[in-house]
Amino acid sequence: MLKVKLLASGRSLTPYIARVVTGGRVQKAFAEQIGKPAGACVRAGVHAGMGQGAIRKVVADCGKAHAGTKLRM
Repeated sequence: MLKVKLLASGRSLTPYIARVVTGGRVQKAFAEQIGKPAGACVRAGVHAGMGQGAIRKVVADCGKAHAGTKLRM
């Protein structure tokens, strides 16, 4: 997959096209071991009518649960 990125060169940003891996071993391991459990945690903790601050707290708490996880490939 190709993606346009910005490179900081001096005072300006220079756009360039970079190759991005989306289906590699690391990406799949991250999705299975961190992404899906964290997403399920957020889905369970966020409800209609919650304020922005409360939603951010739920996301941060779910992220802390998976911080430092070593990927098994």
